[in-house]
Amino acid sequence: MLPYLLQGITLGFAASAQPGPFQTYLITQTLANGWRKTLIAAFAPLVSDGPIIILAVFVLKQMPESLQRFLYIAGGIFILFLAYSSFQQWRNFD
Repeated sequence: MLPYLLQGITLGFAASAQPGPFQTYLITQTLANGWRKTLIAAFAPLVSDGPIIILAVFVLKQMPESLQRFLYIAGGIFILFLAYSSFQQWRNFD
């Protein structure tokens, strides 16, 4: 269990460290309203992501192993499709 927890913390930190629209929103709100009023919005992902994670874990536990394998394969094919599409766009860009 500890390795999964450490992986989750590491991936979560890496995802939160990347600039994006939510960080831009937080910075804008902090500059406009101060950090104390923005602190509530900063904790919103902790509240909103919890039920989604619990639901996903519950659904995956109930799912047959054969369906999970199919989803793994379909996800891998989709990633390869995205990589191929990105490569085609990059090649045609020049």
